[in-house]
Amino acid sequence: MERSEKMGDEVTGEPRERLRWSLLVVGSVVTVFGVLHHADHVIRGNHSGWPFQEAVTPFTFSLLIYALILPGLYATWRGRTVAGYHLFVALVGLALVFSVHFVGEEREAPVSDIYQVYGSPAAGLLALVVLVGLFFGLAALAVTAFRARRAGRSRG
Repeated sequence: MERSEKMGDEVTGEPRERLRWSLLVVGSVVTVFGVLHHADHVIRGNHSGWPFQEAVTPFTFSLLIYALILPGLYATWRGRTVAGYHLFVALVGLALVFSVHFVGEEREAPVSDIYQVYGSPAAGLLALVVLVGLFFGLAALAVTAFRARRAGRSRG
């Protein structure tokens, strides 16, 4: 084993392949939570938009996140780490979710609009769990991508 490869693994404590699979798993989890959260918007009927309603809304543009995350997952599945790409996607996703749901009085989709629409507290709570899962999944993707990027740089 070359010295630079050995040092790279010692710095992070994780081999490249394990980090690549971590990116794939965490990115897939984020995708599932994203789909569930978008489905929640459609089921609730508020803060939705085209293609499920006639109007083009911020919801419509938020669907573009899949055009970002899916190519990264495909590249990772095919054996490439693309840590910088995953980091970019995670940070964009975090900024989007955070700004839309938690920033300002006139935010697009406040948490109360998620919970209160459902007649059942259990359904409202489930919708909030999906939102929290999406947020923490994106944070985990950012951390994993940062670690993979750092490991890649320390090897070379």
